[in-house]
Amino acid sequence: MLECRNIIKEFQTGKSRMRVLDNITLKVDKGEFVSIIGPSGCGKSTLFQLIGGLMTPDSGDIFLDGRNITGQSGHISYMPQHNTLFPWRTVEENAILALEIAGEPRRQALRTAREWLERLGLERYAKEYPHALSGGMQQRVAFLRALISPQELMCLDEPFGALDALTRHDMQQWLLDIWERHRRTVLFITHSIEEAILLSDRIYVLSNKPASVVREFAVPFARPRSERLLEEQQFVRLRTEIHGLLRIH
Repeated sequence: MLECRNIIKEFQTGKSRMRVLDNITLKVDKGEFVSIIGPSGCGKSTLFQLIGGLMTPDSGDIFLDGRNITGQSGHISYMPQHNTLFPWRTVEENAILALEIAGEPRRQALRTAREWLERLGLERYAKEYPHALSGGMQQRVAFLRALISPQELMCLDEPFGALDALTRHDMQQWLLDIWERHRRTVLFITHSIEEAILLSDRIYVLSNKPASVVREFAVPFARPRSERLLEEQQFVRLRTEIHGLLRIH
């Protein structure tokens, strides 16, 4: 579905140019959950901006369903680390934003949002405003907005990074359950090795800046998954191997 081929991105810093992404090649198949993990500041979010068409690579191409979309926006559903909900809109009104932008009539968009709010157990919050919700609930609404957008590919940029440990754990389990029921195509950025292994079908490990793909891992665990997986020896060995790669690159 998504394929990034030999992506290079540089930024001007004074009189010199700094390379951030160095020949990045990766792919995400339809219905797959793929994670990217790498050191802070290595360029993971820059890669998402390139995929979303907010920037253009200096070299390389981005394909979606076989079509070159390099430099084009509007082809992905995006969820950043911070929920970016509009405080003047209710939960259901925030949820329909992507549908409204896509031109869907408001009445139909609200009907869709209410159906999904019920499926995700959020219907009682439909008329609430974001300030009345906890951080975890706000992230659920932001995820719903991405989930019901018309674009198949969801790019989730460390969506749980700002949450406390307990809320993050709950959100991981919630996302795992939702994804395994609906199987949307997901490209996911995280700094947590455990999170990447628990959620993903495959993991790309990136080096420090300039970021390149150090290794690709196929996650060997069957679905559905639960937190009990974290205690298995195979899980511990995979976590240790990925951690070792991050330390030396």
